[in-house]
Amino acid sequence: MHEPADSPAQVRARLTAALEGLTGLPPAPLPPLDLVPMMGLARGRVHEVCGLSRHVLALALAGRAQAEGPVLWLRPSWGAEGFHPRGMRPFADPGALIFVACPRAPDILWTAEEALSSGAVALVVAELAAPPDLRQVRRLHRAAAAGVARAGGLAGVGKGQCAPLGVLTMQERADSRIAGVESRWALHPLLAAGADRPAWRLERLQARAAPPGAWPLRAGPHGLEQDQA
Repeated sequence: MHEPADSPAQVRARLTAALEGLTGLPPAPLPPLDLVPMMGLARGRVHEVCGLSRHVLALALAGRAQAEGPVLWLRPSWGAEGFHPRGMRPFADPGALIFVACPRAPDILWTAEEALSSGAVALVVAELAAPPDLRQVRRLHRAAAAGVARAGGLAGVGKGQCAPLGVLTMQERADSRIAGVESRWALHPLLAAGADRPAWRLERLQARAAPPGAWPLRAGPHGLEQDQA
């Protein structure tokens, strides 16, 4: 018989107890994955990106996470074509991304869950053909929390250790609203006459600890950056 899997609360409690036993102090908060100052994604959780430029936002997050460890990008093997490497380079290193074409829709969520729980990746991007239900999203949260605990990611992020998180996006739907995610972000293109660089509007639609907001972004030397103009 298989023993029942631990809940996220039990995983966090065991990790906290282990760290306190080693240091005598409670563990420091795990730093978020920061893309721009207003966008920090909590580790050990699953987030959603949507909007007309959702793939740009997911690529920018992948590029930021590449400094910390492997990035796994899961997508259906049917439907939309893949990305052109030249278009990806301003946001991420295309040669370092691990793309997996999944033959069935359930394979995407299963692979995301296994990768997150392994603690061996910094980020999993799951590009979905159909929105998951709340139970499936909760399983991904649980897997990401277990991956943080397994990898010991509370210290040394970017120094050989991974503190994984997940990003969900829809392959062909810009206006998705996936239930149960930690935060939801949208990226939309801005058309400005005479602009010398591509521009976007980043929207925080939902977050547990922050109100909704919107900010202009530009393409910079290191991907997306806040537009100070």
